[in-house]
Amino acid sequence: MKEKLTNNLGLKILSVFLAFFIWLVVVSVSNPVITQSQQVELEIVNANVLESKNKTYEIIGDQKTVTVYYEVQTMEAGNIRASDFRAYIDLAEMYEPTGSVPVYVEVVNHTRLISGEPYTRPGVIRVQTEDLQRKAFDLTVKPVGNAADGYAPGTATLSPSYVYVSGPESLVGQISQVGIEINVENASSNVTGTASPIFYDANGNEIAQNDRLTVNRTDITYDLNILRVKDLVLDFEPSGEVADGYRYTGVESSVNSVTVEGLKSTLAEISSITISGEDLDMEGATGDRRVTLDLTRYLPEGVHLTSGDGIIQVVIRVEPLTNRRFELPVSQIRLEGDTGRYEYEFEQDTVSVVVQGLSEDLDQLTTGGFDAQIDVSSMGPGIHSATAQVTLSSAYEIVSVSPSTITVSEVGPAAADETSEGAGSSGSNTEEESAAHTGTRPGSHGGDDASETTGEQNTSATEG
Repeated sequence: MKEKLTNNLGLKILSVFLAFFIWLVVVSVSNPVITQSQQVELEIVNANVLESKNKTYEIIGDQKTVTVYYEVQTMEAGNIRASDFRAYIDLAEMYEPTGSVPVYVEVVNHTRLISGEPYTRPGVIRVQTEDLQRKAFDLTVKPVGNAADGYAPGTATLSPSYVYVSGPESLVGQISQVGIEINVENASSNVTGTASPIFYDANGNEIAQNDRLTVNRTDITYDLNILRVKDLVLDFEPSGEVADGYRYTGVESSVNSVTVEGLKSTLAEISSITISGEDLDMEGATGDRRVTLDLTRYLPEGVHLTSGDGIIQVVIRVEPLTNRRFELPVSQIRLEGDTGRYEYEFEQDTVSVVVQGLSEDLDQLTTGGFDAQIDVSSMGPGIHSATAQVTLSSAYEIVSVSPSTITVSEVGPAAADETSEGAGSSGSNTEEESAAHTGTRPGSHGGDDASETTGEQNTSATEG
């Protein structure tokens, strides 16, 4: 097979060449007319007809070019270019019910080379019309990047502060706001410059630029303040007194601190935000009070929250007080004024102490935390009734303390002598009973009377 293809190869090549040459001779002699095409840009004329009616248009399918078909002799076909034709639609001839407009084509160059009338495909363009809208938008500012540590973007001065956007109602209606973006990366002082307006939808997303939308100003001048940032603690100071039998236990807030911004000199003098007065009134309260506060009312002039609306929820906690009885061992009671001369004996083993406080606090209280004392400095021998003075921390209040019965007696040599004298005298039982009622040691006064009697007898004997 290979040998058949290669046999007489030169003769075969010569045959192809001769055939092509003969074809050229025939074509050059006959020069037949052929149909060719060019992609030609579509031109719009009389658009002002719609603009005068406050309308705008859009070519359905975004048709920007049409195909122009034409006839030309074979030998001249290579000289024809797309620029030799003009294709256009005249909006003044639009058929409004359907929006159809015919496409016209003109030969602008090499007219003599074109045979017949050129035509286009498509031959009709559909145009959609829409009311034109012009709407004003206040400009917003969107800082981009992070300011230097301890600083935050403040308010910006814009010139102009608003712009007009014109275009089809459907496109203008998609715009929720118009603003500019300002780069604040590592900024610690005011930022100035110019920027172009950007369109945003209702979700804050940027809308791609559309040549059917126009804005009356493309350069916006800005001056953005860079403010100092500081965290401030909230300090709550309730006013008034809760009802009897209840106690204020503190304030609970949904927010305990906020971040604010302002001039450095202003924030230097502020460390907290104090909230007091009638907003935190707890007069006569018998339970928790819930309050809604607006923090912006308590901020100094020139200081603003960095985020949020400043609305917080506050609960003033008020809890009821309860009474609880404790049995305090008398061994835990200190005797103040004890000189060591007397002996003190309690008739009871414990005294009852009623304490008032919060139930949770009372659960933590034991008698080990009681500080109790009785002043015995004025007590002489005998039986006495006294009430201990009990002290607790400020979380508690002593409601009552049961009285104690204390027997006081002398101790030491004097007590032993008096006991001996009492045992040797008649009627000693009577003296002891008398001493018990008078609060004196038994026999103390009896011994003196006996001495006086003996002395009188001795004096009489001498005189006799």
